[in-house]
Amino acid sequence: MILVTGASGFIGRSLTRVLDHAGRPWRAYTGRLSDAETLRAELEGVTTVIHLAGAEARGNRRLLQVVDVTGTQRLIEEARRAGVGRLIVPSRLNADPHAIHPLLRAKGEVERLVARGGIPYTIVRTATLFGRDDRFSELILSLAIWSWPVVWLPGGGKTPLQPLWVEDYAYCLVSALDRPDLVGRTVAVAGAERLSYRDIVRAILAISGRQRILLPLPVKLVRRLSLFLLGWWHWPPAGRFFMDRFSAPEVTDLDATQHLFALHPARFGETITYLNRRGLRWRLFRR
Repeated sequence: MILVTGASGFIGRSLTRVLDHAGRPWRAYTGRLSDAETLRAELEGVTTVIHLAGAEARGNRRLLQVVDVTGTQRLIEEARRAGVGRLIVPSRLNADPHAIHPLLRAKGEVERLVARGGIPYTIVRTATLFGRDDRFSELILSLAIWSWPVVWLPGGGKTPLQPLWVEDYAYCLVSALDRPDLVGRTVAVAGAERLSYRDIVRAILAISGRQRILLPLPVKLVRRLSLFLLGWWHWPPAGRFFMDRFSAPEVTDLDATQHLFALHPARFGETITYLNRRGLRWRLFRR
């Protein structure tokens, strides 16, 4: 039995479909990670935990510490008591417990907890993920709608990215279940094409049939504008963690995913047709 934390989230929805397709028995964790009693009850009979739960989408530093770091520590403690035999954890490229940026620092602290937790583990780092209901491609489109007639390009749009389709990432996580050679390892996957942020914005505008003036701006200025215009929202459409991705290249080997999992990742421009679905514009306005 596989227990999936964060099963209803962006990655979780794709992961559970892949698990079903592969005929893997799983169940979703339904409690809070801070609730030790619920953890003990739901870990009973579990052999593997795929730990997706996190607070990245909220853009709140305190929640990162509470949910990602402290929550993972509690999960590891209870999973070890329950005799769980495997822990599979997603992470981010550039994760580092000493990183300046809160998200990468929290992910690095999670990786360190998992590596020292005493449970056989596999950490699968990833570049930015995209897909239906994401907070990347749909977020960029929503910002382009709101900022008419321009679209901001932080840092001139030069930052290189290797976006990976979330369905491909879910496949990698499930494939890791049958890979004893990945136990005790931290591996990295990403898309097979290296695109600048400018390229990504152009692809999104093209697929959605919109015209915008591309406006290069310094990262610091865009960060301030984002905090001023959007920082008061309880669930802002573009939080501070979105801006952090422009501070360091989020890239790895172009053939990393193919080499590790024999998978040819979907190409960005050919996969973002979900941006044309009916009703998306109104949903983006409400987000």
